[in-house]
Amino acid sequence: MHYELEFDYYKGPLDTLLELIEGKKMEITTVNLAEVTTDFLKYVETLEAQGRRDTIADFLVVASKLILIKSKVLLPALPLSEDEESDIKNLEARLKLYQELKQAQILIKEKWNVYPQMAEREFLMSMDTFFFPPTTLSHDALRRAIGKVSGELEKILRPVAVVKSEIIHLKHKIQEIIDRISDVPFSFKDMHKGRGRGEVVVMFLAILHLIKDQIIDVAQERHFDDMIVAKAAKKQ
Repeated sequence: MHYELEFDYYKGPLDTLLELIEGKKMEITTVNLAEVTTDFLKYVETLEAQGRRDTIADFLVVASKLILIKSKVLLPALPLSEDEESDIKNLEARLKLYQELKQAQILIKEKWNVYPQMAEREFLMSMDTFFFPPTTLSHDALRRAIGKVSGELEKILRPVAVVKSEIIHLKHKIQEIIDRISDVPFSFKDMHKGRGRGEVVVMFLAILHLIKDQIIDVAQERHFDDMIVAKAAKKQ
């Protein structure tokens, strides 16, 4: 991923976007990104009015993604390609990481100014801060170390697991019970054996609907006992 840098004379699009989010005291979510789209576009217009054409291109890239996000929020049924879906998730992830890095930058600056920085080596306290790598350190070793840190960040951002929710329709369970009804009563426990919790709940709701419509009768000897389901007796 590419992350914009912030200098005294230039603030990148992620920094501006983060300021808009934090200014409204909102969490970084897709919905909230859609809410600040208008403010971000107004900021881009000010850049154009100032003639800052050397930096406006970067802002337009982020602006186009924000417009895509807002379109998706306003029109949930809007079909998006895999690349477009990836762009939405990528921008949200980049902004969250950028926020963490900015907070870490402030913390490091605060801690770095606290003396002594190396209590175990008091003779270094009077010296200016410096980086003194070991003589055995090579460019490849330093690159591998940086890559290892990047790998740890990737683990944090990458989802541990993907949970797929299965939609269970109530009308399908009602029809399943109707097909099962006969002159021979059957046990509700036997019917839902081996099924998931969500499916059992929907099946129980289906039974309540059928009782209400007087299609089935249910018997239970004691509380929490198994239910016996039977075809409703015909009224005389």
